[in-house]
Amino acid sequence: MIEFSESFLEFVLATCVPIYVGMFSMIALSNFTHIKTRYLSAFAVGLLFWFFFDTMNDAVQLGVNEGYAFDFRQTGLVVLFITGFLLFTLLGGRRSKTESMAKSSMLPLLLSVLAAIGMGIHGVGEGLEFGGLAAGTQASSVLAAIGGVGGGFAYVLHKLLESTIVIIVFIALARANGLSFRTELWQTVIVALAFGIPSAVGEVVGYYVPIDSSYFFAMGAGAALSVALQVIMPIFGEKNGEVTYSQWIRAVQ
Repeated sequence: MIEFSESFLEFVLATCVPIYVGMFSMIALSNFTHIKTRYLSAFAVGLLFWFFFDTMNDAVQLGVNEGYAFDFRQTGLVVLFITGFLLFTLLGGRRSKTESMAKSSMLPLLLSVLAAIGMGIHGVGEGLEFGGLAAGTQASSVLAAIGGVGGGFAYVLHKLLESTIVIIVFIALARANGLSFRTELWQTVIVALAFGIPSAVGEVVGYYVPIDSSYFFAMGAGAALSVALQVIMPIFGEKNGEVTYSQWIRAVQ
């Protein structure tokens, strides 16, 4: 058993540091190179394919690979998957169509935070698994418990890649609404927190309470499909590669 304070600190650092590095790196890249939004979105779409199938695997393929048992667990996985997609799609559409938000500099932040939470739901599952592992392991350190340096590097790398998906949604929205670089920077801090906090919450709960993490992976996979709507839209934007506000409305309504 590893002490809670040690496991929590190391998990939060391994989660939040790559998130901030990934997000601020993409913000800097997009502003200093002025790369077109459609190219950033194409990169994010590729990552979303990996993310979706990886998360579905953690959600045990919604139980379908075990046959159609229609028991409580399988039904719960399917319902949460559908709920994740519908909830974040409807919330995003409702927020973006609000008249008072159309010209607000807070619109990119609010929609991006929603995307970050949607992508971050699967992090609750990761936190539950990590917390449970730390509480029950006989290993003397967190690194040893997760398979050594290789396991630690894999986790850090995948959090960095996931963070770039979220921040590309923000970059596209920020450009569509003409945000300044300074505004992008402070709003990125909030977006990163929204993405990282679910993982931290999962670790705390998982350390003390054994919970099936596959339910959160199922909901996270569904929510990721909602995020995909926002990521794909800029690819089909105007000729200059920038998505317009009206296109965002059509994408999330």
